[in-house]
Amino acid sequence: TRKTVVILGSGWAAHALMKVADCNKLRLIVVSPSNHFVFTPMLASAAVGTVEYRSMTEAVRAANPMINQFLEGKATSVDVKKQTVTVKLNNLLDEFHEKEPPEVTIDYDHLIVSVGCKVD
Repeated sequence: TRKTVVILGSGWAAHALMKVADCNKLRLIVVSPSNHFVFTPMLASAAVGTVEYRSMTEAVRAANPMINQFLEGKATSVDVKKQTVTVKLNNLLDEFHEKEPPEVTIDYDHLIVSVGCKVD
């Protein structure tokens, strides 16, 4: 059976792994609040108009169409002993939902934490 690999994040490290992972041997699950990768060195060019923004992004599914599952949300907890990750899914219709978005729990064999950072 295939091992389940959960990747937290969709930045540089996660994107590089997604592109080379053999999904015939691995069950790949990606969790990220963003459904795309941004090639940040080109941001300055996009700001001045020499490059279109859409030419410097790549959707998670485009990086590896064989990814088993993509969950748009944030990991809220990791239980290393039970090998589970709890994910709070993004609420895609904020103005229509009055309650909190659902949380799901994912089992994994291997966990890759590549969430990066966010600057305020």
